[in-house]
Amino acid sequence: MKKYIVFSIITFLLSGCFSVETDNPNKAWKYWSGSEPPENIEMIKGEYYQSPHFTLEYELILKFRTDKKWFDEFVDYNSLIVDTIRHDWTRWTDLPSWFDPDKNFDKYSADPTDDFERSRYFFNPENGEAYIYETVGM
Repeated sequence: MKKYIVFSIITFLLSGCFSVETDNPNKAWKYWSGSEPPENIEMIKGEYYQSPHFTLEYELILKFRTDKKWFDEFVDYNSLIVDTIRHDWTRWTDLPSWFDPDKNFDKYSADPTDDFERSRYFFNPENGEAYIYETVGM
């Protein structure tokens, strides 16, 4: 019985010691949301990295196409507000070259006045293109 308990403890501790990383946009979405992308989401590019720490620490970078209704519901559900304060924002990593929202994108944040809030969400209402840069705990 003692061997089983020791084995269980070691297995539990080691299970939190591996990182998760992908550059597959569908897998990135699934790691982030816990489900497959909805039918009205066309995945284009994506990256996801989750640290091996036992606390949830991750970085998500997505490019996809969707409709305005979906994005408006996403903004509402996450209590995002339009970010008109910052033209650029601090982030821990260099973004990939394909992450390139231009002036035609509306930019959202949970709190654009918070210097430590690095996550940003972009949507172009003209063509439905969207970008997400989200980081938690990193």
